[in-house]
Amino acid sequence: MANKKGHRRFGNVRKLQSGRWQARYRGPDGLMRCAPDTFGSKRDAEQWLTVVESDTLRGEWSDPLVGRVPLGEYGQRWIEEHRLALAFRPGARVVGVLIVGGAPELG
Repeated sequence: MANKKGHRRFGNVRKLQSGRWQARYRGPDGLMRCAPDTFGSKRDAEQWLTVVESDTLRGEWSDPLVGRVPLGEYGQRWIEEHRLALAFRPGARVVGVLIVGGAPELG
């Protein structure tokens, strides 16, 4: 599990001022990635890193940012999928205008 005493071969774990633990690793794309959450114990953070390393070695790792959709794009898609239901709701047009109209500022 470790190359040198106290050093992991994949990723690293550090204790934050809050007392929680943060796990970080370098992804196959070469970018440093943080775990989506912090952990209550060092062991939990290390176990999470072990799972990520295993996924990477099996070729099953996926970029955690790939699934993110900009709010404007999501709003437009949501309106298209709910167009019929929105047609019968008073005030629904206002929601649609806010979502689509605010798209450039919100991403």
